[in-house]
Amino acid sequence: MSLLSLLVLILFISNVIGHFFPPVGILASPVFIIIMVGLIIFTANNFKFFIKCLLAYSFIGLNDVGLRLFAGGIHDSEGIGWINALFFAGLLPCVIMLFAWLFRNRNSVNWISISGVLLFVFLIYIHLQIFKTLGTQINYHF
Repeated sequence: MSLLSLLVLILFISNVIGHFFPPVGILASPVFIIIMVGLIIFTANNFKFFIKCLLAYSFIGLNDVGLRLFAGGIHDSEGIGWINALFFAGLLPCVIMLFAWLFRNRNSVNWISISGVLLFVFLIYIHLQIFKTLGTQINYHF
């Protein structure tokens, strides 16, 4: 089984659990994020580190969007706050894993590897700005 198909399977499982078991799916999202990024960063694959950073963001972003759109329950401001808090709880170990790879492989660190980490952080920032209210159910009372 290739790495990408395994990552898609993990992403699918995460979103199915989030849909059918709402609190468990949201609470388990940091675990799924850490597993996916750990597989991307530390498994033996032929991807360059820059591509690994893009893949890591892609699967983190897809997991977050999947939870925001398909997780069960009502997504009000408090629910989005929990989703964001658990998103950051999973994101912190992922950033540490990226830096651990950089420090472990000092021979292959160059400006492209460092720009990959910077691009990862920038893409996470843009993701949060674009999707911060995605899936929110707001009731306006006039």
